[in-house]
Amino acid sequence: MFKLKYEKRYQNQIYTKYDITFPEEDYYYLEENIFCVADGVTRDLVGGEIRPYPQTKEEAQYIAQHYPSPSGAYESSKIIANSFVKYMKENKENKSEEAVKEAIRKANKDVWEINKNRNIDYVGEDLYCSEAVGGIITENYLYCFSIGDCYIKVFDESIDEIFCTENDHLWMEEFEEQYLKKGKYDWFDPRSRLLIRGALRNNYLVTYNGKKVGYGALTGEERAIDFIKIYKIPLDNAKYVVAYSDGCMPYFENKKEAGETLNNPDRIKVNGSERTLVIYENT
Repeated sequence: MFKLKYEKRYQNQIYTKYDITFPEEDYYYLEENIFCVADGVTRDLVGGEIRPYPQTKEEAQYIAQHYPSPSGAYESSKIIANSFVKYMKENKENKSEEAVKEAIRKANKDVWEINKNRNIDYVGEDLYCSEAVGGIITENYLYCFSIGDCYIKVFDESIDEIFCTENDHLWMEEFEEQYLKKGKYDWFDPRSRLLIRGALRNNYLVTYNGKKVGYGALTGEERAIDFIKIYKIPLDNAKYVVAYSDGCMPYFENKKEAGETLNNPDRIKVNGSERTLVIYENT
């Protein structure tokens, strides 16, 4: 039987280091064996300004003072996680891939309620949206979904990875890197942000190296559903089921890191960007 072993969210290290208040973007919610982790997509600063990741206290203070507050990214994360878990709990007799898909479809639709009347230019005003993973653990299977760069992983007792959700951002990042080398892409140029957010998010409009390029986020748009991946994972040899936002990626990047994290989950508090981690253990 799988039982909850750990659940925590930590704010970006540089803000906690200097005791700077910064709007949250991650949110998670769970009830028993139903869980959802959502990571709100970071927005531009007020007026469309962007800045590199802060390296000093002064830079962190500036970004915190000019970041939109309250955070629409956090609000979308909260809606998604709460809606998904609520639907799955109300329909927990129907443990299936179809139930998971319907639950996250409903959560995405709920996000549209906070976006539908906004004036979006994809720079200073982007759609409030989040990446997310979630699922339900049954006696024999994990039924789950993913979209974007949050993760679910399943490990056996030897900390060998049995399953990992697909991160469609990795292909996007390679595509962006090639455009950078050609001088055709610069995140500080609003046109690049318009391309990524307005054209390629929840759309397959470009072909790169023989593969259609696009990435998904739960914006409330119906086309986001095409980017949701649904899984049914046997748990015969599973010891751990973990779900986390991308801030925890370094803590699971290889077997050694994963083993240390599963043995001592609170090591994630030491450093990193905003990060959420949920661990279930088969006892």
